[in-house]
Amino acid sequence: MSIMNFTVEETNLIAMYDAGTLAATLMRIADALPDMDADMAAIAISANRKLAALTEEIYGETAFIPADEDEGDAYV
Repeated sequence: MSIMNFTVEETNLIAMYDAGTLAATLMRIADALPDMDADMAAIAISANRKLAALTEEIYGETAFIPADEDEGDAYV
């Protein structure tokens, strides 16, 4: 199975809400949705959709590292 491409914004959001497991991270992002503005919620929904397609094992092997503003695009 190939890893789906996550945008820089999705990667940063996942890194921010990472809870150590796929299930817990999905839950943390979903719990935060009501407090997000429309743009951030769209990113969160897209990230959760892509995350839900991963297995727990693949999630554990994937590094979601936030991009520095000076680095440009991040790769997962």
